Formats: sequence, C-alpha cells, structure tokens
Amino acid sequence: MSARSNQKTRTRAALVDAAVELVDEGVEPSLPAAAERALVSLATAYRYFPSADELWFEAAASSLDFEPRFARVAEELDAVGDDPQARLEVVMRHIEFDMLENQAPYRRLAKAALDRWFEQSPSDEERTVVREGRRNHAIAMVLAPLEGHLPKDDVEKLAHALGLIIGTEAMIALTDGVGLGVEEAKGALLDAGRWLVAGALAELDPPETTG
Repeated sequence: MSARSNQKTRTRAALVDAAVELVDEGVEPSLPAAAERALVSLATAYRYFPSADELWFEAAASSLDFEPRFARVAEELDAVGDDPQARLEVVMRHIEFDMLENQAPYRRLAKAALDRWFEQSPSDEERTVVREGRRNHAIAMVLAPLEGHLPKDDVEKLAHALGLIIGTEAMIALTDGVGLGVEEAKGALLDAGRWLVAGALAELDPPETTG
C-alpha cells in the first residue's frame, strides 16, 4: 500500500474514531465536531463523508462490535441447551440489555436507517430494506432447536413474533413510549419473551392426550 493510501486510511479511521467518541458522549452529530476532534480540516472531512449521517452511521456501527458479542451468545446458547425460553433470555441479556445500558449508538443506527428509508423515492413500489438483519440472526439462534420439531411455518411465525421484542425498537418503545427506566425495561423484556414463547409453544405444540 502506498504512503498516500496509508494516509487516507489513517485519516478516515481518525474521523470514525472521533465520531465514535462523540456518539458515546451522546453529542449531536456534526462533521465540524468530528473534524475538530480528529485534527483534520472540515474540507478534508467532507471528502471522506459527504454528510454527517454517513459518518455517524459508520461510527455507531463501529462502536458496537457485534461479532464477538454474537460469539459469546453462541457459547452460552450451547451451555443452556435446547430450551427456547432459556436461549431467548441469553440473547436478551447480551443484546437487548446492552441496548438499554448504551442507548446512544443504537439510536444513531436506528435514525440512520430511518433516514435512508425516507431518502428513497416515495414513488417506488417497495422501498429497499435498510437494516442488516442482525435481529433475524439472533432469533434464528434462539429457535434453532425447534427446527424439525415444529413445522417450518410455525417456527417462522414464532420468529416473526419475537421480532417485536428483539431490536432497537423494543428498547425505544419501552423507554420512550411506555416511560420505563432501564431496569424496569429489562424486566419487561424478560417477561414479554417468557410469555410469548410459552404461549406460542402451548398453542403450536400442545401436549398429547391419552384416553
């Protein structure tokens, strides 16, 4: 790699690192603030990121290192076995609880996704999905032991229902909409998950009767 390419990489990384610090501080996004903290000119910052939203989206994603988190989740899922309720609680504690305790970067990601959706032409028959589908991956990990035990359609229905309580929207609904504090919201998520899975399995997999 050339010296010029190395410099470009370092400059971009400096801007992202500066933005990560600002995201963690809950500061309103602006390219001037990131440029000042990264010790680069505003003109240079605009060459790398045409808008603050683009920089903040990358910074928010960078501050949330999902790969090791999902690796830890996979390890704990192996430890708790095939019980879907226990598996869901693992996901809740590692992912949803972190959202509640560290809200700023998750809210930035949610805002960026909404902004990207609105930027698409309203005349489009179907706007492009702007999420990366991490919640679908988490839900698939929770429900994996049910594959082959329940019909595929039933597993998919349960997965769709779990989509309501896994993800940034659940955190926002409980804190902003319902007005719960962090600890109350954690309890509400665990209750919702337990009731949802128990009710779904009771309906989809009723016990065999004898007689």
